[in-house]
Amino acid sequence: MTAYRDGVSTDRRFGSVLLPRLGAVAVASIVAALVFAMMEMALVALVMGQPWYGPLHMIAAIGMGPSGVLPPPASFNLGVAGVAMAIHVLMALFLGLVLSTLLLAFRSGWAWIIGMVFGIALYYINFYGFTSLFPWFAEARGWIGFVSHAAFGLVLALIYRGMDTRQAVDATAGTRS
Repeated sequence: MTAYRDGVSTDRRFGSVLLPRLGAVAVASIVAALVFAMMEMALVALVMGQPWYGPLHMIAAIGMGPSGVLPPPASFNLGVAGVAMAIHVLMALFLGLVLSTLLLAFRSGWAWIIGMVFGIALYYINFYGFTSLFPWFAEARGWIGFVSHAAFGLVLALIYRGMDTRQAVDATAGTRS
């Protein structure tokens, strides 16, 4: 529902682009980041038999560098986990802004498809595009990362659209599409 004052929408825009609501972006991004992390850690441990905290070390190595962080040691390190979650949540917030802007441009009924496609695109960008910067990502290519990224996009899209139910508005005509 759009708030109006004197017949003028109070929605924030950049030109004709409807901007996302930041509170909804933050909540959706953080929840999606946590779902992703829990899913990755559980599947790595249960399916691959590797330490559950291994994905945290891969993420922390983005900021801390691979030496001393990779491969994961035999025990959990709270400092490494904290760095990993800070990096992961910051990236999720940025990606939440991107995805929520896309969602506002499309009908809400397509949010789940748009979110999954977005997550799958992230998988390919992360595990194939960024391997020149972070070569250890190549080791994590596979169905676990693929499914976890798809779930990230899906959860992010559904939560955001559930919290921000505005429809895209044609700024020139002033009508909802």
